[in-house]
Amino acid sequence: MTVRSLLEKKGNFVSVAPPTARVQDVVDQLERDDVAAVVISGDGKEIEGIVSARAIARGLKQFGRDVMDRPVGDLMTREVATCDIGDPLSRIYELMDEHQVRHIPITDGGALCGIINTLDVVKHRLAEIDAEAAALKDYISGRT
Repeated sequence: MTVRSLLEKKGNFVSVAPPTARVQDVVDQLERDDVAAVVISGDGKEIEGIVSARAIARGLKQFGRDVMDRPVGDLMTREVATCDIGDPLSRIYELMDEHQVRHIPITDGGALCGIINTLDVVKHRLAEIDAEAAALKDYISGRT
């Protein structure tokens, strides 16, 4: 299975904020979009960084309450692990493990086109397990 097929099932919505945003703006956006990470991009295509709720929590520890007025660039991860839409889904697992991240932005021809998180991967894997179990039950009972 490819990354494309998972995105087709889950949708390609990505919460994006400009690099000029303040941390408070991103916190508001996390809540509004009901997500745990926001991709930072000036044009919605080129990935300049990513900021997660976890990064904001670390920022609170480092800067205190004043972090909310800081530019998002102070907290965002600038070297973002990405995956191409045509890659096998296993590449997502590898990147999440290798970089210890929960969100992988997806690109198509270098442009942002989606995002996959750990919950998406778990839901997909559970559906695969259910389908495999059903196929085995059918085979054992002679229904195939």
